[in-house]
Amino acid sequence: MLPYHSLDVAAVGWCLLAPDTELTRQLAARLGLEPEALRQLLVFWLGVHDLGKFSRAFQGLFQPSRTGLVPIVNAPAYTERHDCLGAVLWQENWIEWLRDGTLQWPSGRLGREQRHQLSETLSILSTPFFGHHGKPVESGQCRGEQFFISDDVVDDTEAARQFIADWADIVSPVWAVDKLTSPEWRGALQALSWTVAGWATLSDWLGSSREYFPYCQKRVPLAEYWPLALSRARAVLEGTGFASRPQALPYRGMDSWFGGATITPTPLQKAAEELVLSDGPQLCILEDVTGAGKTEAAGILTQRLLVAGHGDGLYFALPTMATSNAMYSRMGKLHRHFFTADSSPSLVLSHGARDLNDEFMGSLEGAQPEDGEYAANDMTASSRCNRWLADSRKKALLADVGVGTIDQVLMALLPFRHQSLRLYGLARKVLVVDEVHAYDHYMQGLLGQLLTHHARQGGSAILLTATLPLRMRDELLKAWQEGLNAEPQGSRKQEFPLLTHAGIHGVTETPLATRPEVVRSVNIGWLTDEEQCVDSVLAAVERGECVAWVRNTVDDAIRAFEAIEKRHPDAARCLLFHSRFAMCDRQRIEADVIQRLGKHSTPDTRRGQVLISTQVFQESLDCDVDLMISDIAPIDLLIQRAGRLQRHARGPRRKPLLQVLAPEWTEVPDAEWLQRVLPGTQAVYRDTSLIWLTQRVLRETGVLRMPNDARHLLESVYGAVIDLVPDALQDARFEQKGMQKMAASMANFNALRLEDGYVSGHQWQEEQEIGTRLIDEPTVNVALLTRTAEDGLQLWAGGERHAAMLSQAKLRQSQAEKLAMPPARYQPQWEALQEQHKALHYTRPWLVEADESCTYDQKWGLRLGV
Repeated sequence: MLPYHSLDVAAVGWCLLAPDTELTRQLAARLGLEPEALRQLLVFWLGVHDLGKFSRAFQGLFQPSRTGLVPIVNAPAYTERHDCLGAVLWQENWIEWLRDGTLQWPSGRLGREQRHQLSETLSILSTPFFGHHGKPVESGQCRGEQFFISDDVVDDTEAARQFIADWADIVSPVWAVDKLTSPEWRGALQALSWTVAGWATLSDWLGSSREYFPYCQKRVPLAEYWPLALSRARAVLEGTGFASRPQALPYRGMDSWFGGATITPTPLQKAAEELVLSDGPQLCILEDVTGAGKTEAAGILTQRLLVAGHGDGLYFALPTMATSNAMYSRMGKLHRHFFTADSSPSLVLSHGARDLNDEFMGSLEGAQPEDGEYAANDMTASSRCNRWLADSRKKALLADVGVGTIDQVLMALLPFRHQSLRLYGLARKVLVVDEVHAYDHYMQGLLGQLLTHHARQGGSAILLTATLPLRMRDELLKAWQEGLNAEPQGSRKQEFPLLTHAGIHGVTETPLATRPEVVRSVNIGWLTDEEQCVDSVLAAVERGECVAWVRNTVDDAIRAFEAIEKRHPDAARCLLFHSRFAMCDRQRIEADVIQRLGKHSTPDTRRGQVLISTQVFQESLDCDVDLMISDIAPIDLLIQRAGRLQRHARGPRRKPLLQVLAPEWTEVPDAEWLQRVLPGTQAVYRDTSLIWLTQRVLRETGVLRMPNDARHLLESVYGAVIDLVPDALQDARFEQKGMQKMAASMANFNALRLEDGYVSGHQWQEEQEIGTRLIDEPTVNVALLTRTAEDGLQLWAGGERHAAMLSQAKLRQSQAEKLAMPPARYQPQWEALQEQHKALHYTRPWLVEADESCTYDQKWGLRLGV
């Protein structure tokens, strides 16, 4: 069975690496080989990926009931994995197998230096195959004689050698001696080894499907079995969507996307249509205001890049699960128009709570979003492919079109098992990253390294932002140019909006006009205490307006809600929204917010509505209000919050006003200037100089004019302004600068050194806890529980679908520790719930009614005791 499984996997790899595919041609060109020669070489290696299973130690795991199989008498203990054993067997025998012709090595002697170079290259070449279970393997002190036995019946090593010899007769490796002994060629191989490792892993996963590759129960010569394996490989690729990539349609205007309706492109979209694309990998940075059509502009560029051969698909990365869900719905309506009608592009959503997205879960059983115009058999093929791609988030980047959080691509940089599968999926994708300004310094460090590798692998990327400081733009450009081995070229233009295009021929920056509909001027008003904010809210309610007050902490939001609800003439028109709700209640509140304040809300519904919220309001919901109040925050966040102020046209309204709660202005603040008025804000934004600089520039301008003042506002806070910072705030600024440098260093330390190739190293130690986001304090998923009538335990979400996930809330560890543990008598019932629901593993139970100090209800969320 082992030789047949090896050929099954190799057959899948053979079909995936067809010479006419763009990825194969790209890999071959980078290695200076013909595509067919590349396939011969790599598929030969793929065929020996399970060489370690020839060991008697591994064979002893199976108790044979048939004669003719290797006896397991005296089989050594299986204490090393078969992938490691394969590496050991190769390392100990490859020289002899070269000499005796097993590997069909060309005749001729090698000099000492050539043998050394060959050894180094073969080590790099073999690692992706023996490391096909998601990470490189190290042989360490393991010796083959401990696990590979020779007795009167069979010699394990000889059996492996005979298999290799027979396999080499079927797929003869192309040993390009001049390349295998070249340090330069080895360097190119190192850079590509991540893609090769991902291809090997995917081939192994598909080739292990018992649905397509049933066990071969009779002895068949390998040469006769190979055509059967190829036939089955083509079937599994057809069934999982890898048989052919969807064909890109030439871009013919946005009218073709929206059923022939006449669409007038925005200036940004027009620039995307007219941009002269370059050869090779290219990066586009789209800076424009909210409402300028950045998503559609990214779609235009993506479609044009696909048609030009710069990718086979795309991945749209966003900062949060909520924004990912919204983009998934938009891409469901859009992505089909990128490809020909007879294509069946897969569309997959990828984030930690995607099972709660009914639209996505429905796509696994039937049509994709907006699939109604396609034939039933097409939808069946699409949904079958989607189910295979969706059974693991590790596969998300393999889909033709992926939508999800940025974390899913950043995990490709970190020593998680099967990260190479993510890199393989990304290799031929157009990577679109939305709200690129929203990531902290740790994530920015990882994103820069991702862009460097993506450029090095020949990929293209599109970055979208409304508030990008020049420093960050320069860092992103530098990372991209590093991947191209190009001379660094920073920003030259400071205009806003701006389209920046970087490729092998350099950087071009195109200033853009703005359509009148999105030009905004928002007056700034100042409030100095919470009571003034409450009075302002109630005055707006009396005028019949709807109001949002965005607070910087949950506790501040709860306190404000409590004060306003008591004095509101209709308390039912008050709503509290923050992050300390169970998922089921959070989803309900999101729907309620959209119903009250969303794009299609009516004047009667909106009248007198008050929303007290944290930043969750600004991050994900397409809503708007007549008046907004905000705790002071860094300028980019205030710009973002102002984007929810009179966002939609609704008839006559007074001039937009953003009222900002901040300390009394002073030119010479002391170190406690912010702490005295907004202690919660200082806890969140520790660099108080950013808050002071924000207040300074807004007091100077008195208004947010977008896009006219965007660059001035951002650079007045994030630019070269150190000389403006008061002495008393310098310590906080220097402390945060140090923390930012530490975060960037931590990103460099945690990330795999992709330029070194797919090799073993200390970074692959599995006990390390490494994440895509650097947080000050670990978070804990808390499962909310209630008592049943029989004094048992039940989930907060009751009998709802996905109740285990819907009953959870995420807290900081220090907050979770304030929650009382359920009484000991409930432990067996809690363990039974964990056994029943996989989503409850690694969660902390909290029996709400048994806690005397902390409370929870559907209106207030979780309120912590002192």
